[in-house]
Amino acid sequence: MIQSVNRAIKILDFVSANHMVRLADISRGVGLKKSTAHGIVSTLEEMGCLRQDQGTGRYALGLKLFEFGQAVLAHMDIRAVAMPYLLELSKKYEETVHLAVLSGDEVIYIDKVDSPRSIRIVSMIGGRNPAYCTGVGKVLLAGLADDKLSRLLKRIRFKSITPNTITNAKALTEHIQRIRQDGYATDNGEIEEGLSCFAAPVRNHLGTVIAAISLSGPTLRLTNDNSANLVADVVDCAQAISVQFGFSDAFPRGNNFFPNNRITVDNTERR
Repeated sequence: MIQSVNRAIKILDFVSANHMVRLADISRGVGLKKSTAHGIVSTLEEMGCLRQDQGTGRYALGLKLFEFGQAVLAHMDIRAVAMPYLLELSKKYEETVHLAVLSGDEVIYIDKVDSPRSIRIVSMIGGRNPAYCTGVGKVLLAGLADDKLSRLLKRIRFKSITPNTITNAKALTEHIQRIRQDGYATDNGEIEEGLSCFAAPVRNHLGTVIAAISLSGPTLRLTNDNSANLVADVVDCAQAISVQFGFSDAFPRGNNFFPNNRITVDNTERR
């Protein structure tokens, strides 16, 4: 380990945890002589990793670290990040799990894990469905700002695909308000009779909904005494993925599905 790098990281950790601190605080906090701490702090300030308030002389994190964080997030592949969690969710319930994003008024399934059962939902990566009648679609619509949602609703051409399909903007708007309150969406035979799903949003570090996951299967298997646990696990799975993208408000009620936000999965495993 390179000592100077180790000391620099410790200083950044200390400033991050304590915010606006004096050089003397840093020196004591990381166990360095004041002269040694000053040299490292000065270098970090020159690089933009720390900034000094000219009025108080105290130090805080610099914008260079924000730039680094933005670069990390920009290069994260949501499919690669999400897959271990999708695998674990599918394995627990032996049902199909999807990862989807919004494209206009449709959803695109960008990844999936198939159920091992003979009777299962049929779908394909790259496939599209209307957003208004799918669990992932309604979650993604619920994540839009009100003005953007209003404009999009005006473009949707509602069609009664099954007797359970929502067929007008007013009913969909009311449904979306419930989704925002509940934190998840359901599809009870809205796009295909006999099939149901539970879906939840994936958020980034700003809290913006960037994708949705769902667990789908035959209605008779999903709507039973265990459905409450299933919903909780779908929400927890989506929140665990959100944490990987910097979302810090996840797990307000505790994480039931992934204790300590960690799971052990063979990343090479694909069904």
